[in-house]
Parts: sequence; structure tokens; C-alpha cells
Amino acid sequence: TGDGGESDGGGRDGGAPDGGSADTADTAPPLPDPLVVVEEVPAQDDDIDGWFFDPLAIHEVEITLPEASWEALGTDPYDYVLAQVEVDEQPMPDVGVRLRGKIGSFRTLDGKPKLRVDFNRFVEDQRFYGLESLTLNNAVVDCSYLKEPVSYRVFRGLGLPAPRTSFAHVTINGMDYGLYVVIETPDDRFLSRVYDDPGGNLYDGKYIYYDDGSYKLLDFTPGAAPYMELEEGTDVDNADVIAVADAVRWATGSGVFEEALDSWVDFDALHRHLVAEQWVGHIDGYALNTNNYRVYFDPADEGRLDLIPYDLDYSMLEASTWGMSWSSPRGVLASGCWSDPTCAGHQRDAVADGLEVIDRLALPDFVADLDAATLDAAREDPRRECSFLMVTWYRDYVADWVETRSDLVAAHWGL
Repeated sequence: TGDGGESDGGGRDGGAPDGGSADTADTAPPLPDPLVVVEEVPAQDDDIDGWFFDPLAIHEVEITLPEASWEALGTDPYDYVLAQVEVDEQPMPDVGVRLRGKIGSFRTLDGKPKLRVDFNRFVEDQRFYGLESLTLNNAVVDCSYLKEPVSYRVFRGLGLPAPRTSFAHVTINGMDYGLYVVIETPDDRFLSRVYDDPGGNLYDGKYIYYDDGSYKLLDFTPGAAPYMELEEGTDVDNADVIAVADAVRWATGSGVFEEALDSWVDFDALHRHLVAEQWVGHIDGYALNTNNYRVYFDPADEGRLDLIPYDLDYSMLEASTWGMSWSSPRGVLASGCWSDPTCAGHQRDAVADGLEVIDRLALPDFVADLDAATLDAAREDPRRECSFLMVTWYRDYVADWVETRSDLVAAHWGL
């Protein structure tokens, strides 16, 4: 899984962490031709979409919903409806659009909704520069608009498979919906970019939300593993996830946690993933809340699983404020490991190595570049849910976090 924690590359392919960099953002390469790619999934080394994930770019996304589609989203917001979309004045006809988000970040079209744009929902194999879809996050729980770009950069900097980001100014039927954070969607295109073999099974570990307002968090436990939703790959009735859950149940407390799970879990990647979650303060991630993650069984790594982060808007938050603790994680892979002396020792080593890597990512400079590129757009967002002044306050908070977080994590582990 990757090449250890010593690279600041962007995942398995060892590329730049952001598909671009702060010092080259103003001199983006010319766009490839054709503009709209309607063909099979591009090969791993085909970087036709790299320009789109310049982390400082603000793209123009214009969505047009027919009246029937608008009304349908009001009735069932999670079902795709027909729409017309232009991205940077490039028309994409007959695409699918739906709303996203659940507790915390869901908004209707009357507010500022999270959005998913699926380019091949209604036109087979239609892609935008190889991309199957776009994920547009509304930042309603992040007044800085910066937490996700910075947090994903940390995961990628640690050599982990994680989405790239950029920004978008979104309009729907001519109405201004303001500034969005663009997140690379973990789909077949993503897998082909970050894995040598993208043919494994990809599962969604996000919680299940029921109509009565209750919900079920998902983890590698017998009662939850069957409910993980297959996103890509071959339907095996969740046999692989269930097998991991059974193995975790036996391994926990055995004194040989890593050895017992070695055939199922890439522990090098898991340790680095947990380092990243703790450093970015992801209180709604796998370790603390068994939420907002994907699971990929990598055929090139003998089927061992990786965790992939997703939806990091609840990052850079203090666990204690939310009744949580990094000393007692909820996720069974984290809790089982940290209660095992050998596995916990390896986690401590991974923290020490990871902090050195993170400190080389120049995150304070990255935050400053993001701030300069997006501050005006954030302040002018007509649908933001915080005051004009709070945008600046939260950005100062993010800047302070990246300056001080390594010392706090080091102290937690006695480093």
C-alpha cells in the first residue's frame, strides 16, 4: 500500500498531492482535446483531469434543472434527475444530479444543498475529462471552506489513497448558490488513478439513515458489515467485509491483533490513515465515529483492505468537545489495535514518522494560498450560513490548527 509514509506524493501513483501546486496554479497547462471524453475509463497514468483538481482553482458550474427535475428533488432528493450542466462554459447534456448529505449537512434546493453530478447517468460512457462524476460540498458546517482541502492534502501527503479537491462557483437555474468545495468522487476513475489494480471491491462505510430519524453506524462487526453498500466491483453479498468482521472479533484481545488480521488488513496503510484522522481532527471519521470512509479490497495487495477518507467537513474539531477521545476510539480496527501492545507500538511509530512527513507539507503556506484564492468568493457567497466576519475567524482558526496540531498529537503519544 503506497511506499510507506516518507513520500508527499498523491497516493499509489506517487504523483503530486494536488494535481497541481500553489506555485504553478496561475500557469495551468492548456486543456486537452477532446473537451468531453466519451470512452472507457482512462488508464492510471492518463492525467487528463489533473487540471481540474488544481487546489486553488474556482470553476464555474452552471446547472439547469427542468421544472419536473426540480420538483422531483423536492420529493426524493437522493434520486438522480435529468439536468443540463456547463463546467467552465463546456456543455454537458443530459447528466444526472441529486442532493447529498444527511444529518448535519443536508440542505434542500431552497438552501445550499450538497450535490452530486453524474455525467453518465443518462448517457452511457459520457465523461468529463475522464471523470464520471463531480461531488460538490456545500461547506455549511465549515465557514472557512478550507478544512477539506487541507485535510485531504494531509492524507495524500502520507501516501494514502484520498480524493483531490478544487472549488466551484455554482448556479442553479440562474440563481447564485455560491462557493462549493469540489471533491474527487471515489469511483472507478478514482480507483484507476490511485491503484495498480482497480478491479477490487469498493464499499461505502457511511451510516444508514432511516425514515424515522434513527441511523445505524457501520463498522467491521457482524451486525454492521452486511450493510456496507458496494460501490464498485463484484457483488459477493459482502462476504469479504463479513469475513473481516469475523476475523476482527477473534483477533481483538488475542495479543496478536496484527498477525491475526495480516491477510485482511494493510496495517502500514491503516496506521498512516489513523495518523491522518487524528492530525486533522476528524471527529466524524472511522476511528472516532465509524463514519465517512470507504473500504477498498486491493487485488494487487493480496486482497487486503484500505480505508479511504470521504466527507471531511467535520475535521479540525477537538474530540473532547464532542464527548470523544483519541484514547478510546470507536472503530474496531483502531480500538483493537490500540489495545494491543504490539499494534499500539507500531501506531506510535507511525505517528512519529507521519508527523515528520506532515511538517514537510508546508501546510501554513498552503492555507495562506487557499485563503488568497478563495476569500472573496467565500465572503460573497449569498447562501453561506455564517456571518461575513466569521469567514475570516474560521480561516484564522484553520491557520492556527496547522501550526499547532503536530505538537498536540506528539504529546498525546508521548513523543
